[in-house]
Amino acid sequence: MKVVVGYDGSPTARAAVTHAVALARGDRVVIVHARQEPPARVTSRWRELLSAQPGEQGQAVLDAILLEGNDELADADWEARLVDGPAADALVRVADEVGAGAVVTGSHGYGAIGAVLGSVSQALVKIADRPVTIIGPRCAERWAAGTGPSSP
Repeated sequence: MKVVVGYDGSPTARAAVTHAVALARGDRVVIVHARQEPPARVTSRWRELLSAQPGEQGQAVLDAILLEGNDELADADWEARLVDGPAADALVRVADEVGAGAVVTGSHGYGAIGAVLGSVSQALVKIADRPVTIIGPRCAERWAAGTGPSSP
């Protein structure tokens, strides 16, 4: 099954990639880093400045995937995409484009629901029309320590 995974370079995102590769079981994994466009009400000069930096940072995040301990990608069928728009929308849009059977993302746990889910995770759960797996900070810590499951 094709799997789309959100990626921002965080420990939970790295754990999400690990889980996505295992979930895909040899099928394609599409790693997505979303960048949101600046608000419409900024001047053209500020728009230019704000637009340039996130794109460069976003591409740097994607370029560093293999350098950050995502060893499971070495033998996986994967691609990375830098996508404009809010992260949850971007993940759903890419999942639709590639016909993914699932979406995986990490959560930083900053959300309003008892600090369980981040805002991207909350939005993703609300708008996704396919299964969503959210990897939280404690899960990522367990997996990084080698005490978590190696496959879904």
